[in-house]
Amino acid sequence: MKGGYTGRVLVVELDSGEISARDYPPAYAEDHLGGFGANNRLFQEFSRPGTDPLSPDNPVILGAGPFVGTAVPGASRVMANARLPLTGAVASASGSMGLGANLKWAGWDHLVIRGAAPSPTMLVIEDDKVELVPAPGLWGKGILETTRSLWEGYPGFSVLAIGPAGENLAHSSLAMIDACATLGRGGLAAVLGSKNLKAVLVKGNGGVRIADPEGLRKLLRGLFDRLEKYDMRQAAAELGMIGAWPMYAAQLLPYGATEEELQGVTERFGPTAYLRLKKRRISCPSCFLADKDELLLPSTGETVYSTSFLNAAIIGCALGMRDAEEAASTLALLDDLGLDFMTLSWQAAYLLELREHGILRGEEAEGIPLERGAGILRELALRVTERRGDIGDALANGWKGALSLFGEDTRRYTMLVRGQDCLYDPRVSGLGTMEFEQIVSPRGPTSASAGSATYVPGLPEERLRRLTERMGVGKEALERIFSPPWGLNVGRLTRYSEDWFSLFSSLGICNRFQVNRFYHAGLIRDLLAAVTGMELSVEEMMRRAAASWELYRELNAAEGLGPEEDRPPEAWFSEKPLWGRGGRLHDYFGNPLTREDVTLLLRSYYEERES
Repeated sequence: MKGGYTGRVLVVELDSGEISARDYPPAYAEDHLGGFGANNRLFQEFSRPGTDPLSPDNPVILGAGPFVGTAVPGASRVMANARLPLTGAVASASGSMGLGANLKWAGWDHLVIRGAAPSPTMLVIEDDKVELVPAPGLWGKGILETTRSLWEGYPGFSVLAIGPAGENLAHSSLAMIDACATLGRGGLAAVLGSKNLKAVLVKGNGGVRIADPEGLRKLLRGLFDRLEKYDMRQAAAELGMIGAWPMYAAQLLPYGATEEELQGVTERFGPTAYLRLKKRRISCPSCFLADKDELLLPSTGETVYSTSFLNAAIIGCALGMRDAEEAASTLALLDDLGLDFMTLSWQAAYLLELREHGILRGEEAEGIPLERGAGILRELALRVTERRGDIGDALANGWKGALSLFGEDTRRYTMLVRGQDCLYDPRVSGLGTMEFEQIVSPRGPTSASAGSATYVPGLPEERLRRLTERMGVGKEALERIFSPPWGLNVGRLTRYSEDWFSLFSSLGICNRFQVNRFYHAGLIRDLLAAVTGMELSVEEMMRRAAASWELYRELNAAEGLGPEEDRPPEAWFSEKPLWGRGGRLHDYFGNPLTREDVTLLLRSYYEERES
């Protein structure tokens, strides 16, 4: 391996305290490119099917691909593999900020964490110096306080930390990197909590070897020239994700909302509301577009971090919060506790559905306010974190716990796939690849296919075809994708969207729309050659990315989570509002879809995966 890879894997045994280095098998890089793909291969090596997610035998594997730690724009992704408690699936999660780059600069491609420490512990890595440090004083503290405290004691380190929700093994918990990047929706923090691992700190003082430095500089100059000409650059730099507010707003509004309601939501949660809270934008290493925020809450003078103000707008719209500050402070509470805002928001909406249908009365809610607003989410967050009361304890065990407490019949008031709540409602946004991939993703609903052109609504077929071709999709596959009877077969396209995500995650590139749009398969092939010295055709590069996704599916099939679990939720086939959203299921172009159509699209997806 000429460049891009350090050639080393760090293995930490928490129970015995043994720390060892092993060679990074060249085949893992060559066959799976690194990052996501190599993580899957390492998980296959270090894990056994059927292991309890909260058992010491469930390993956590962190990995950063060959582009991470270099100057390749947006190459800051760190991947985490573990069996997660919310669904029992082997999940690959992605995060950002400084952890991946520092891991590479410290001389490690991957970190394997096994066993469980006897007491609260943190793992501290600085180059070849690796130690397990007692952390009893941090146990019970929120993520923001923990991270700031560790930055004081360990300046220059990137910090992955869990909060009280992870310590108490809540299935909806997640970890945070540098207090503003999430990692591990579905309970990664609970897995770390079961290991008594409060934090992982990494600082690297080295660099990443480049096979062809001059070739890389030339490619990067071209990328930055394109960025200079990007017509949305100023809005993206100033506003981040909320800069695309018109695209998101229609999907956030309640079913049947009026133009007047749209205007009201825009005033409360749109760009102007964001600017009133904005203190500064935060960028990941090498990223040319800062997408995270430090916000100032005027009523308290407190500053908080956020993965994106858009997330605050999402919960604010969903639960009818008063204003942007209330939404941002509520999101900050969830982040500090280490809870996934999506799952917790949908659990709050679920309780409201139960109240509306007479299944849960106010006096039975154990003090949880059954009305829209910030109150229900804030109270539920505390109860789930502390496992307080029957409702708090049940919902801390995820949707299985909720259905066990309130009855399997209440599944009708959910939108679940593989035991995890959907992120996108195709009755509102249309059945694009992000929406469809929720059915077939091995770990349950994620945004893994966001790199597809269907992320942007309203594009004509000709442009969709051109943008799909940039993902390395061949001519024959393009003809199968853009074919009757729908004009766009989203099942077939999703296969290539997953492969595209696999490529980005294996190399370490952020898959967010604002970064993704500047890349195409030919450019990535050239960057791969310049960074690593690996000379591949586009076809061979995409074949290896596809093989990594297939391995991901195989890992879950070994857990009994194969294609038989790929079932759309019943709510998709009803126009009745659920969680404030509703309408008729339709495709990207707005044409209605039936249950039979979705079955045919699923069949197309499997056919394309086997082609």
